[in-house]
Amino acid sequence: MSRVRIACIGGFLGAGKTTALQAAAEELSKRGLKAGVITNDQGTEIVDTKVMQNLNIPTREIGGGCFCCKFADLVEQAEQILGQEQPDIILAEAVGSCTDLSATVYQPLRKYYRHRFDLAPLSILVEPHRVNMLARESRNEFPEDVHYLFKKQLAEADLIVLNKLDTIDRDEAQEIEKVIANVAGIPMLGMSALTHAGVPEWVNFLLTEGGAGKRVLDINYETYARAEAALGWLNATVEVTAMHEFSPNEFAGALMERFQRGAVDAGMNIAHLKILVATNTDTDRIALTENRGRPQWSGGGVFAAVRDMSLTINARVHANPDDLNRLSQESLAASAGEFRVSANLAHLESFSPLPPKPQYRMTGDAV
Repeated sequence: MSRVRIACIGGFLGAGKTTALQAAAEELSKRGLKAGVITNDQGTEIVDTKVMQNLNIPTREIGGGCFCCKFADLVEQAEQILGQEQPDIILAEAVGSCTDLSATVYQPLRKYYRHRFDLAPLSILVEPHRVNMLARESRNEFPEDVHYLFKKQLAEADLIVLNKLDTIDRDEAQEIEKVIANVAGIPMLGMSALTHAGVPEWVNFLLTEGGAGKRVLDINYETYARAEAALGWLNATVEVTAMHEFSPNEFAGALMERFQRGAVDAGMNIAHLKILVATNTDTDRIALTENRGRPQWSGGGVFAAVRDMSLTINARVHANPDDLNRLSQESLAASAGEFRVSANLAHLESFSPLPPKPQYRMTGDAV
């Protein structure tokens, strides 16, 4: 039986991993190759999973913990997707608060499943705002433990992908590349997953390069656990109905604006907030990755007026989970009142991730 390549894609919350996976799958399809995707989250009801499924990309989901803590599930889901879909490559999207992937995922895969899987180099995606935060050593947005996590993510990469080049000019890109070089000294590729600039080069790297998981780091797991615990996690699904027609994009935009304004007023810091909007005919998502940012629709946010729709909300915020829960429900209730609609929560979970406890951690020399 021939081996199938697995490409693990990491990076901090809001780096554009979902859009990048979508772009990579499209590029692979152009080449006559089929991608499978495994998504990952600390909770359930993941926007990323639904996005991939709506694009008819074979997708499996691992919830309730990161790949390192759910290693057996990762192998099981990879085997299932191979058996049922026969992809040419599996793109595994790690949760944005995860690091130490080389020691806890790549090395065990290499040792125990060498006969089944070939490993693509570990790609860590990063976006300009987070790099600027790192350069400023700013503690205003996130505590020092989160900075530690972010730096470790970069340091273990086989390739750092500077995403969202469409949001900065050439001079800014060159300055950011210098910062990354000083921090990590690791090969880097510039890319815009949104415009597809640099995507073919990235896919070439995933398909052809070797030397996967070359950097096994020393990780202080107490600091790592504090970094994850500093982030409040909220996943929710909502059914919105009305007796009259309303605009899905205007409702989602208003909900996003209320949440953003409430987070700023409460002293919270948004790492990633995304809302997937689904009607009977259309699907799109709107996302925000910082307090001062502008929400962006992935596909332009073009919807026909409707009387019902579904929302999937994923929020990752430096905040107490109870406060995050309260803010989300208050924002939803206020938006429902403004648009004179009924908004019924079908699912809601809000928590801080538990300390990571990898199934395996192999600290010997990477091979």
